[in-house]
Amino acid sequence: MKTLLLVRHAKTAPAGPGQTDHARALEDSGVTDAGKLAHHLRKKNLIPEQILVSSANRTQTTAHILLTAFDSSQIDVVVSDELYLADEAFLRDVIANVRDDISTLMIVGHNPGLSELAHHFDHDVQGMRPAQMLCVEFDSKHWIHANRKHITHTRLV
Repeated sequence: MKTLLLVRHAKTAPAGPGQTDHARALEDSGVTDAGKLAHHLRKKNLIPEQILVSSANRTQTTAHILLTAFDSSQIDVVVSDELYLADEAFLRDVIANVRDDISTLMIVGHNPGLSELAHHFDHDVQGMRPAQMLCVEFDSKHWIHANRKHITHTRLV
């Protein structure tokens, strides 16, 4: 069994003068919403063994808040420039190449790619709001088989 946690970063403030999109920070409401998601993860005991995070400030801050829900010393956090605004096809390729000893994987990323991937796994998902998560469970021992054919359950939080 494999569990994938797709998390869209929390609500972000507009870019300030001279600030790049990559450097945008979370709004106060985004920090609050990410904290609520962290509480939900702790309550449901959804503990990733690996978190793949876009290198953008808003995704890293969201991931940092989520890490407060766990003993983060046991979680492999990988920050990647390539996940910044990654499209669905790239995200699917990333998932297919995750080590099979990882049973629960979290990706903290951006729209539209993350919402498109969520829709790929669950056609009822038409988009992901900030600080929203889709949990997808696969009946598979290998991430390369993490596709629609092997889905046992999805839930949007």
